[in-house]
Amino acid sequence: MNKKILILIFCNVIPFCANSISSAQEIRNDPIIYQPLPDSPILSRNPALIGEGEAFDFLIGDWDVVITWHAEQGEQDVYRAKWHNHWIIDGYAVMQEWRGPEATGAEIRYYDPVSKSWSGRNIYVNGAWRNTVAKPDGKNLVVTIFGYNEARGDFLNRETYFNIAKDSFEMKSDISLDNGKTWKRGDYDMIVTRSLK
Repeated sequence: MNKKILILIFCNVIPFCANSISSAQEIRNDPIIYQPLPDSPILSRNPALIGEGEAFDFLIGDWDVVITWHAEQGEQDVYRAKWHNHWIIDGYAVMQEWRGPEATGAEIRYYDPVSKSWSGRNIYVNGAWRNTVAKPDGKNLVVTIFGYNEARGDFLNRETYFNIAKDSFEMKSDISLDNGKTWKRGDYDMIVTRSLK
């Protein structure tokens, strides 16, 4: 890349980031770290996936996200992200590509028609692989992530997708430190709307 372009980007992005401290009600609009051309194929679900195999149909496509992080102490942090979800592996798995101002990553969800269950992995830049399972729950979808960090040790992060409509849905997270016996509010929730073409 041209040195002049790099210097221009550095001079414009760094001051912008430094001035983007969020208040509780403000939505940061930081530049997304990495945003390739949205040219990944959407394709379609394999016709062999029926019943619970259809659980991720509503997620396919491109989405604009407003995500709220709830700090243990201090103000909450609200910012925007992009989410691109498409079918891969002959329509048996969903690739979810997350692109935000602070993290870029991918989540792969695979449906096993024999066990009739969803499993997957999450991977983010500078992050670890995380196992996941997913299951529809009435009108909602529940994705459970098996997490670990120094502060919590092993924990479960349960994401519940709800208020699912054609062009929007919401998601909230809950945390369990005792292998699912009890739950408390998680670190984040999201309001998600379909990106305009």
